[in-house]
Amino acid sequence: METQKGNYTYLTNLRSNDRLVDTFADLITFDTRAEPKSDNSPSSIGQLRLGANILKRINNMGFKGVQNQHGAIIVHVPPTAGCQNVQRLCLLSHLDTACDASGANVNARLVKNLTHDAIELDNGLIIDESICPELCEHKGDDIIITDGTTLLGADDKAGVAVMLHLLETLANENIEHGPLCFAFTVDEEIGRSCNSISLTELDSDFAVTIDGCNIGELDVATFNAKEAVFDIKGLSIHTAVAYKKLVNAAKIASQIVSELPDNESPEQTYGLDGFYHVHEISGSVQSATVRLIVRDFDKDGIERRANFLRSLESRFNEMYGPGCVSLSIYDQYENMAKVLKKNPKILELCREAFAMCDVVVKENYVRGGTDGSHLCAMGLPCPNIFTGALNCHGPYECLPVKSLHKSYEVALQLVKLVALEK
Repeated sequence: METQKGNYTYLTNLRSNDRLVDTFADLITFDTRAEPKSDNSPSSIGQLRLGANILKRINNMGFKGVQNQHGAIIVHVPPTAGCQNVQRLCLLSHLDTACDASGANVNARLVKNLTHDAIELDNGLIIDESICPELCEHKGDDIIITDGTTLLGADDKAGVAVMLHLLETLANENIEHGPLCFAFTVDEEIGRSCNSISLTELDSDFAVTIDGCNIGELDVATFNAKEAVFDIKGLSIHTAVAYKKLVNAAKIASQIVSELPDNESPEQTYGLDGFYHVHEISGSVQSATVRLIVRDFDKDGIERRANFLRSLESRFNEMYGPGCVSLSIYDQYENMAKVLKKNPKILELCREAFAMCDVVVKENYVRGGTDGSHLCAMGLPCPNIFTGALNCHGPYECLPVKSLHKSYEVALQLVKLVALEK
């Protein structure tokens, strides 16, 4: 395997000749990492700062944007003459970045004309086919990378850049279009984005999120998702006199985890398989907590998994006494597939837009969720399209420039196609 290394150029060498990349490069200077333990909305001040910057950009284009009380930006673009009665399209992206890695002081680099099988970052990390199987599809492309110390922020600042560039195009060119809504949400990475907007604010017939990954991705289904929390009460007794008295909450927590099917964890599943994923264990003899997420594409499957967890609650309470173990289960999002099957028009338009931009459609069942999961559940059909971003949520994140441009082309073509549906 040959590795491309060192001597990468700074984005400034491309920015002056590429308005879309220029916009993206500006956006990633804002640290908008979501904070899951915050009760604020948005959860981090950086999202408000980026929102204020975006609002200024939009208003300078001549559009009237509004930042609501949660920090989300909503922009309604009136239809051009003769398109007042076509269906209303909403485009969405999110301002926050994942909490898995730092988004502060992002030092982006540009790999010009990828020629090798792997890319070495400034700090020695290597992006290769084991990390990024899609990299082989992008030989000859310019690739935006990190220096290896932060994430890049293309999830979803690439989508934000596409939407801002599209607004700029609509402001400067005579393009026929129907009623449009552009929504920039907050806290998508911690599952709260649709708490920040309402269907009344969007006022649309269908929507598309611009938040996918590799070029060609069209997300038509997502997981059903729940969060489960086991709270365990122990009884702390001095070990010298603990016989038949002590109840060790930390030990019970480990026993609960050991009861989960090992072959139904994220690292043992793929494709259409669901899973249980323990993401946090904390506590002591006196009390302990086990937090996990539960995922399944099938509605019956997610309920079966929830019932299995309830059976564990019952069994451990029988073993250690009533009230020792308390289980709480919370709905997070639903599979969008059912709603999209009942409302296929937006998918048909997406497929047509892809084809007109010479992009091969790769219909995808997302092993996760999107804003579209929530919006579909709320009654607004909303698939998800690619931005081009790869390896999101960590220092291996990268963004092929051609893919970013194709995302913009598809979004523009989608706007044009909806205007023809008179």
